[in-house]
Parts: sequence; structure tokens; C-alpha cells
Amino acid sequence: MTGSSDLRGSARAAYDFMTEPATVRELPPQGIAPREALEAVQSEVLLDGDPWKNLATFVTTWMPPEGRMVIEENLYRNFIDHAEYPRTAEIARRCVRILHGLFHGVGEPECPGAACAGSSEAVMLGALAMKWRWRERRQKEGKPIDAPNLVYGADVHVVWDKFCRYFDVEPRQVNLPKGETTVPPDALRDQIDENTVGVVAVAGTTFTGECGDIEGIDAMLRELAGKGLEVPMHVDAASGGFVFPFSHPDFKWDFRLETVKSVNTSGHKFGLVYPGVGWLVFRDDKQLPEELVFYEDYLGEKDPTFTLNFSGSSSFILAQYFNFLHLGRVGYEAAVQAMDTNAAALAKGLAAIDGVENVELKAPALPLVIARVSEGEPFSEDDLVGELARRRGWLVPAYELPPDSDDIRIMRMLVKIDQTRELVDALVADFGASVEFLRKRGKGEGKTPAHTGVGY
Repeated sequence: MTGSSDLRGSARAAYDFMTEPATVRELPPQGIAPREALEAVQSEVLLDGDPWKNLATFVTTWMPPEGRMVIEENLYRNFIDHAEYPRTAEIARRCVRILHGLFHGVGEPECPGAACAGSSEAVMLGALAMKWRWRERRQKEGKPIDAPNLVYGADVHVVWDKFCRYFDVEPRQVNLPKGETTVPPDALRDQIDENTVGVVAVAGTTFTGECGDIEGIDAMLRELAGKGLEVPMHVDAASGGFVFPFSHPDFKWDFRLETVKSVNTSGHKFGLVYPGVGWLVFRDDKQLPEELVFYEDYLGEKDPTFTLNFSGSSSFILAQYFNFLHLGRVGYEAAVQAMDTNAAALAKGLAAIDGVENVELKAPALPLVIARVSEGEPFSEDDLVGELARRRGWLVPAYELPPDSDDIRIMRMLVKIDQTRELVDALVADFGASVEFLRKRGKGEGKTPAHTGVGY
């Protein structure tokens, strides 16, 4: 038998690497072969959750092989180098124009927006544009510009708090009314004044997948404009931008509303691209202040840029265009319909389980299901999602709603394109078995069941 002392060269290094604690602070003294390094990384990520059973994330976890090929073949292509990769830059502009049309933008602007690393960057850029336009108006009127504020509900993504902190804007966050899941327009109205750079509405909240009263906010802002107070609306459609045009085409949340001046959406959510790519779309060219555009003069060609990042792969932008070509409108409609159908099947299955009750959502909503543990049960939402994770590796989030509805604890299950009806039925069965086990455990009768799922 060959002992460790007989190992030489790369084999010796591989032995040391596999038997020593993980490298966490310093480079190892010597490297190992690429295959060995690959296996070392793969062995660590096995400890992560299974993306196919992850009902928490909005992020795309499956693409067809051809889409993955587009990504792999273009990872080296730095998107910001427009002069070297002009066709990639043109494809990004095409994607922006396609989204402008999808969101009912008027006219044919050349590039009414920007490709971003995700919706977070798109939010930052869109909010900066609102702040600059507000400042420009105030300066023309000879008024102070030292106290900008942004008005939004507590149901928005935390990135809006980040923007306010990073770019010195007062956050005027409005809590949810008790028992509600979105903020009504009148509650936002009370926070608006002449220093408000904009109001944020959400099309598909992270918490429940519902939409704020975007038409109501638009009517309220138009009323204020009639009184001399013009305030734009930005719609955070990180999730809903690739859903509602196909599931609820008559739902007015986009540029059909007069005060909506900009929209952000995530290509790596229901745009069905791996992370990360996002999009900022403006109503028209007037929404982007010239002061925010930088012109890069490289090799004699001036190239305008509006971005927070100067390095990033083009691969996910090209993958978005691949999806536009591959799926088309009919393909996206079919994908959204399939997710909605499976979400309805999940809701129906959970409704039949004694001990679990669904939370009714206001339409339109994203393809997801919200549930709670019924009152009087000897277990909590945390107990239930923990048992689901232990039983078959399901990743289901349990959390409170934002203030002032934070006394409501819910479980949210997102249904994505790679979660088939078979997985839905398996999840319903595991919910039922978990409820039965937790009830018995509460009476001191339950025994931890053996695993019986696939792989055991």
C-alpha cells in the first residue's frame, strides 16, 4: 500500500489540499491541478441548498443548454468596452428598446435606458436621474437643493434604503397600514412636498408578490401636478416587469400612466437569465440628465456610458437577447402561464391540508403562494419550514411582513419555470406529512421519520 510519504508532485499537493483545513485566509504554499481544484470547489458547494428546491429565490436557476453556451462563450467580453465590442453594445440597446416597447413606451428612442448588473444598479441609476432632474428644476427656480427626499412604502426592496443612505437623500418610508400588505396612495401623499425627488411604486413586491395601487398613485401625482407640484414616479418592477405584460396585459402599471418616468426590471428573475443582469428603462430621452452621462474617448471614438460599473461580462446581456429571440412574446406568455398554473395547483393542494391556510393575494400577483400555520396548532411556521428542509431539502422562507403588519408571519413559496407539477405535488405531500408529524410531536408521540425521498 502506498503511504502518504510516497506521494510526489501534484499528487502530494492534492493530498495535502484534501486533508488540510480549507484555505480561508492565505494562498496555499503551492497549487494543485485544475481538476483537483474543481473537485475541491464542487465538494464545498454541495453543502449549499438545492436550487431546484429553493422556493425562496426569485433568481433564475435553469436555462437551456444553448443559453448556457451563449454565456460560456462570452464570459471574457467586458461589456463596457463598446469600441472593441460594438455589436454587443448594439444588442444591449436592442434589449432596452424591446423593453421600452413591452412597457408601452411611446416613440422610437435610440436607447431609452441602460443595461445593468441587476435591478439594484438600475434602481441606483434611476433614482439618481430623478434626483438630478429635481435639482435642475430647483436651481432654475432659485430654490435650495440641500434637502431632497424620496417617498416609498415599507414594502419596497432594501436597495431603496441603500440609495438614500449612499446618495444623501432623506428616506420617507411609509409603513403598511395594520393588516395590509401594500401602502395606499393617500399614505404616500402625506409625505410629498417640494423637496420630493420622486415616489416609488412596486409591481410585484418581494414580500407577497402583490402590486401597490400604481394607478391610484398616478392619479394622486397628477392631482398634485395640477396644483403646481410635479413629482415623478419610478416603478420597481424587478420581478413583475417580465410577468405582468404577459399574465395581465390590461393591467396599467407602466408608461401608459402619465407620471411613470422610469422602470427597473431584473433579467435574471422572470427574464429567465442566470444572474446577473438588470435593466433601467426611461419613458423618453428627457429623463436622463446629460450631466450623468460620461463620454469615454477611446481610440478616437467617443462612447456615452451611464453605469456604476466599468467591468462586467457581456454574457448575461447576450443571454437576455438569446431569450428574446428564443422565446418571443408567445414563449414568455407560455412560461408565465405555466408558472401561474403550477402556483394555483400548489395553492389548491395546501388549502386541502388541515393546519395550513393560504393567504389570499390581491391580483395581479407574481406566481407564488403565501401560507400560514392555522391558529391553535402546536407548531409555528419556523417549525414547519424546518421540517420541510429536514424531510426533503425544501427551502421555504418564513418571515414577518413589514411594519405595521409585522405581527403577521407568513411562508412564501415561489414557483419558477424549473419547478414542475411533479415537484408541486411532492411539496404538497411533504407539507401534509410534516403537519401530521409536528402535531404528533406536540403530543409527545412523534418519532423522527426515516427519509423516503429520491436518493435515500
